[in-house]
Amino acid sequence: MAQKIIVSPVTRIEGHARIVLDLDEGGAVERGHLQVWELRGFEKLLEQTELFKMPQVTARLCGVCPAAHHLASVIAIENGLGIQVPAEAKLLRELLYAGHILHSHALSNFVLTGPDVMLGLNAHPMARNMFAFMQADPELAKKFLRLRSIGQRTVEIVGGRGVHPVTAIPGGMAKRPAPEEQTLMAGWGAEAVGLMEEIGEVYRRQLALLAELRPMLHIPFHAMALSDGGTVSFLGGDCVAFDPAGKEVRRFQAQQYTEHLAEHSVDGSYMKSVTLKDASEKKIYVGPLARAAINHTIGSPKANEAWQAFRANWDLPSAVDYLHVRLIEMLHSAERIAAIAGKELSGGPIRVPAAPRAGHCIGLIEAPRGILIHDYQADDNGRITAANFIVATQNNYDAIDHTITTLARHLLPKGNENLLLNGMEFSLRCYDPCLACATHAAGRMPMEIVLRSEGTEVRRITRRSES
Repeated sequence: MAQKIIVSPVTRIEGHARIVLDLDEGGAVERGHLQVWELRGFEKLLEQTELFKMPQVTARLCGVCPAAHHLASVIAIENGLGIQVPAEAKLLRELLYAGHILHSHALSNFVLTGPDVMLGLNAHPMARNMFAFMQADPELAKKFLRLRSIGQRTVEIVGGRGVHPVTAIPGGMAKRPAPEEQTLMAGWGAEAVGLMEEIGEVYRRQLALLAELRPMLHIPFHAMALSDGGTVSFLGGDCVAFDPAGKEVRRFQAQQYTEHLAEHSVDGSYMKSVTLKDASEKKIYVGPLARAAINHTIGSPKANEAWQAFRANWDLPSAVDYLHVRLIEMLHSAERIAAIAGKELSGGPIRVPAAPRAGHCIGLIEAPRGILIHDYQADDNGRITAANFIVATQNNYDAIDHTITTLARHLLPKGNENLLLNGMEFSLRCYDPCLACATHAAGRMPMEIVLRSEGTEVRRITRRSES
């Protein structure tokens, strides 16, 4: 009979999932797999939606990364209808997005993954959460949360709303921040730069304690990210893929993505995986680590110095390195908030006239978690007839499964269920998976690890909410 162990509290991942470990005859891990149970139905629900309402509607796809969907949608529409946006509007969108990345990465590195890094993977569940961390070092925790607040408040001012922004419209932006709001954000950006320099040093020291995991969490797949001539580009540029040896093997624009990417249904899961199209369907990974693998620079002074230092000392891509690169991208976002709000906005026009019509609209941007694609077909009445979304966690699906497998092979023989459970979760948290984005379901967030031998369940380890 399968064993069941109840572990509390609820896991620190964004969505619903369980892990299945298939064992060979000797009891060793043969394969690990993330199963995502809930069905995503947004594409069907959006049919007959007015095209120009899509940036507001699709922001509701996710409460964690609404700004990413908001901007991917408006960029898709502008690409499809041939709309050229004023330079001032592009700066405002970059400012909004810098706030979003700062907030999102702070959530991932400090609230979700932070307890693992700061308190240890094998700490007891009741002593390995954000509340325990706040008790252990309240001043440091306040600084972590302050960074997230700065990012969210920036989104609120520029985007009109903190959670589901509304100001990016086809043709530009609906409004600009008032001068006093720009001054406020510039000050926040400078404050965030100082906080990142202080906190980053502490966090990197803690990450060094996980160095033994790096080779076990190696990702031997193709990296894929946006690039603007070798510089990180979040809202435009070419989509580029490098092979594991660091050689460019693919480069394409948003409108060409179907020629280069293939979606695949996955056994036992409602989330699809994505590969590069060719004879052998090359597996990929995306997100901060892929951006670092492909781009030489990140485009702001202090962050660029840290970026190049990371690349100079980087020997192989490991899932643990996602956490390090997020720190650099947070520093970059803070610098850009200070620069854009402080001196780069000129007061020029922020929108051009735009009207809905028939078209094929495709937007491809870098969400905090990696490549995000919005694809719409609109009819002559400017209404959606078909929609498809490829979110970053789908692009990382094969890499996540690989990471789960390699870490499980290391942890299962130790016989430590707490370390196994949290080690599996930590391997997911490195990728900052947004299963809400990928599945769109509400409810509790249980996590199970199911061990199978020749298809038969032999053991089940579960962590659930007690409520």
